Amino acid sequence: MNGSDRHSERLIDRPGLQWGALLLIWLAGVVSFQLRPIMPIDETRYISVAWEMWQGNQWWVAHMNGTPYADKPPLLFWLINLGWGMFGVNDWWPRLIMPLASLLGLFQLRRIALNLGYDARTARMALLVLMSMLMWWLYSATLMFDVLLTTCLLGAVAALTGQAALRRRAPSVTLWLGLALLAKGPAVLLSWLPIPVTLPLWSERPKGERRPLMFWLATGAALLILLGWALSSARVGGDAYASNLLWHQSVDRLEQVADHARPFWWYLPMLPVLLLPWSLWLPALQLWRWDSYAAPRRARRLLWCWALAPLVLFSLVSGKQVHYLMPILPPLALLIAEALIRPAPERRHTLRVPAIALFATGALALVVKMVGSDQLAGMFSLHGVWLLWVLAAAAAVVRLQTRAAATLLAMIGTASLTLMLTVMMSPLWPSMDTQRPGALLSRLESQGYPVVWYGNNYQASFQFAGRLTTPLQIIDSDLPDLCHWRQNHSDGWVIGDSRQLPSLHVPALAHRFPWRSRTLMVIPVSAMQIATPFYLCPEPL
Repeated sequence: MNGSDRHSERLIDRPGLQWGALLLIWLAGVVSFQLRPIMPIDETRYISVAWEMWQGNQWWVAHMNGTPYADKPPLLFWLINLGWGMFGVNDWWPRLIMPLASLLGLFQLRRIALNLGYDARTARMALLVLMSMLMWWLYSATLMFDVLLTTCLLGAVAALTGQAALRRRAPSVTLWLGLALLAKGPAVLLSWLPIPVTLPLWSERPKGERRPLMFWLATGAALLILLGWALSSARVGGDAYASNLLWHQSVDRLEQVADHARPFWWYLPMLPVLLLPWSLWLPALQLWRWDSYAAPRRARRLLWCWALAPLVLFSLVSGKQVHYLMPILPPLALLIAEALIRPAPERRHTLRVPAIALFATGALALVVKMVGSDQLAGMFSLHGVWLLWVLAAAAAVVRLQTRAAATLLAMIGTASLTLMLTVMMSPLWPSMDTQRPGALLSRLESQGYPVVWYGNNYQASFQFAGRLTTPLQIIDSDLPDLCHWRQNHSDGWVIGDSRQLPSLHVPALAHRFPWRSRTLMVIPVSAMQIATPFYLCPEPL
């Protein structure tokens, strides 16, 4: 290796450059979130719930399209409204909440690493690994709950592993765990409880100190925070809301009838995908070695309990989603960082396997573009394929020491994700944008026209986009009901999926918008002919 290569390697491995790489990776997520639309159905639903909370001053009971909404606790909605109170109603503040939560989560992970005895290099590498993980990076740029709850959970773990006096740490555990519970409900306990349960395995307790009891009391106090909100909210929201909040959301989801029911082993093939790009690089996967100087063995016991126990518990629950595993990513990131920092001979590594994966991804997109259906081909841009191959070529030729190669892998992996979201998938974003149909609905509302949604599964997708002040009426794919509604609202408008709406209408009077690989239509009912038996809905004479 010549002097120029050694100089480049030392430059990549410098702490300042690693901090800079971490900042660039985080900023890439912020920019990609601002450039794409707020996505239906989940993101538009959550921002619309926050909008109805803002508009109706209903801070304790959330509403969705005028109906009490019990599916999620209120922390995210409160944070959105807090920003709106400071900056006015906008759509950029909700897009900043998860990136800011992610940044706070990195700070908490660094505290945990130092509390457990890791050195600053390992802590810094853990932040780089976590921020560049596929799921963490994607959800840091998504209006969902999982990064927020994981950050709050990290705050509780940081307090639990700290060195301050118990009387100072226990309230911090209560506060952070209470916020985690208010972020996503009792499911957080599946990620938290294995940590205090296994505390005797990984924490040395001074003689006479009743540490486990103190932290169990802190956990109970955090549950009281959630329970206090839930009971008071149930009293305000009514019987149906109370039943949904107190029973269905906490008990039914644990049964086989839960949504997203999947087999026990379903998470195992998902893990390598969630850990990309690190699951493609052998030096990052040597987690089984126990000869590391970086931290005491007790610290590794905590990390393995923190990662494996929730994985087993979530596997036992019938309802499974990939983002339920978000809380196990930080301990895995710290274990991977320990493997990368472990001293080794002057061995250099290539990034050929990640490079091959990048090249294959671009090739797959190219094949879809060339031979796939028109609908699939329209989802990709060839310009992004060429740029992705440039990154693959750059990754294929490097040969660096472990830490320098890891820094470069994190940067190339994130650059590839950013490229795919902002360039390769750019043709897809117009079909996810609710702004244009929302603007039309806003005009109709301001002019006093009644509007009805016809079809299944309306999730308040346009309430915030149109800044609507009244709920949309809903007809659940029932033609006689639509016919009667037309008779009672001759000046009304119907919005819905083109595949569900009646096909007989005056085309010139229909407004069409691309919508999630389909077509969204907004039609005046006067322009529709509804084919239904005469005795069910007689046409007016």
